[in-house]
Amino acid sequence: MTANCACGHVEVTIERKPDFINDCDCGLCRKVGAAWGYFEIGAVTAKGETHSYTRDDKDEPSVQIHSCPHCGSTTHFTLTEACKKRDGVIDHVGVNMRLFDPNALSGVEVRYPSGAAWSGSGPFGYRRPSMIIGETQHW
Repeated sequence: MTANCACGHVEVTIERKPDFINDCDCGLCRKVGAAWGYFEIGAVTAKGETHSYTRDDKDEPSVQIHSCPHCGSTTHFTLTEACKKRDGVIDHVGVNMRLFDPNALSGVEVRYPSGAAWSGSGPFGYRRPSMIIGETQHW
C-alpha cells in the first residue's frame, strides 16, 4: 500500500494494513493531524526528503515527527534514542494513516485513546468506543 503527502513529494509504502489505528487527542497528535498505524521498521519505506520535529516540551520525547517540507503533510514518526533506551523498543515506526484512502483501510479498527488525559504511564483510557473502517460509522 502506497500513499503520498498532499503535494506528492513524499511517498510512504507499507507492506500491509495496520492491526489498528490510534486516533489520539494529545496535543502533539492533534496538532500534526495524524492518526497512527504502527509497523516494524522493515515494513515501511519512506521516499523523498522530510523535515523532522522533536517536541521540546518534554525532557525525553519519544518520537521524531517527519513531514514534507513542501506541503507540510505529516508522514510518519520514528522513535528517539531516549525512547529506545527508556522503553527498550527499537523496531517501531508510526505511519500517518490519514494519507491513505479510507477504502483501502476497510476492516481496520480505529481506536480513540485519550492521550490528552494520559498521565504518561500505564495504559491509555479511551474517549469513545472504537470503530471499524467501512462499517456504519465514518472515520
